[in-house]
Amino acid sequence: MNRLGPRDLLAAFLHLVFPTPCHVCRQPLALDHVSGLCGRCWGALERMPAEGCLRCGWPFPGPAGAGGAERPLCQRCRETRDHFRTARAALRYRDEGIARAAILLAKHGGHLSLLRHLAGLLAEDAPRRLCLADWDGLVPVPLHWTRRWQRGFNQAEVLAQAVGRRHEIPVLRRALVRMRATPPQQGDVTARRRNVGDAFVVASPARVAGRRLLLVDDVFTTGATADACARVLMRAGAADVGILTLARVE
Repeated sequence: MNRLGPRDLLAAFLHLVFPTPCHVCRQPLALDHVSGLCGRCWGALERMPAEGCLRCGWPFPGPAGAGGAERPLCQRCRETRDHFRTARAALRYRDEGIARAAILLAKHGGHLSLLRHLAGLLAEDAPRRLCLADWDGLVPVPLHWTRRWQRGFNQAEVLAQAVGRRHEIPVLRRALVRMRATPPQQGDVTARRRNVGDAFVVASPARVAGRRLLLVDDVFTTGATADACARVLMRAGAADVGILTLARVE
């Protein structure tokens, strides 16, 4: 039988008097919580379906096989020429959803422990989306140095490191460099592509040449940032580029 020490008793007393609230719903957390989210909010994180568009993974109405293909392309992918071969995400990112609230809190609220638990979720989920043996390295989408300094971390690196550790895939930190401090992405896909069109460069082409690279980021919205990164990686000699994100905007 384990006996509680003075510190354990003090922690239990403080939790009883000043309970730690869930980052999202603000309800009191259990004493043994680890993620910063209550069980209800963590369980409400909405997973992306396993089946969807052949390229971007987005679920769309209609039976698989419509149009003569087992997994057809969605409208976005039929109308867009991307430099990446495939994109997959673990969670749905809705305006009023738990995933959106949790990611924004982790990124902009400085809740690094929450981000690390979300990174663990992505690492656990990734093999359901992609054959990870097909990829030679993980490339985090970089922040400009000023934004990284302000935030204290790059969320894409935290995610990539969790996936890399779990599945023994090297993380190529600083393979990509963000040369411009671009404004936050907004507007339609054309405006977003223009915003990041020349923002990224490959720091060392020798590190990426001939390699199959999986870009890692927190959120896939229109694909503009992912495609800008994929384009410069392919031009530097990468053999293939895919995208893995924690969430996908609906």
